[in-house]
Amino acid sequence: MTELNVLAEVAAERTRQDAQWGGAEHDDAVPLDTFVQLIMDYAGWARAKAREGSPVEARQRLVQVAALAVAATESLTRRGVGVVAVPPPAPATPSQGIAWE
Repeated sequence: MTELNVLAEVAAERTRQDAQWGGAEHDDAVPLDTFVQLIMDYAGWARAKAREGSPVEARQRLVQVAALAVAATESLTRRGVGVVAVPPPAPATPSQGIAWE
């Protein structure tokens, strides 16, 4: 599966969430801390599923986490919170591993 396929899955999950909850009008009424709590809850469920040996269910939860993060970010943008310019990442070398900030 390519990166574009994963992003398409996240977009499809956003569409599902909008259909279920009412879209931008609903999202804009949700406080930021509630979005963050939902993201943390779904990430926790993903971790639990991973520990249970259910990578498919863990992955499904991670797609939901990504979609919730997109919803929160879109809502913040509509509320006038500025867009942060993110420089492109430097290519990773095998010796670097994961660089946490």
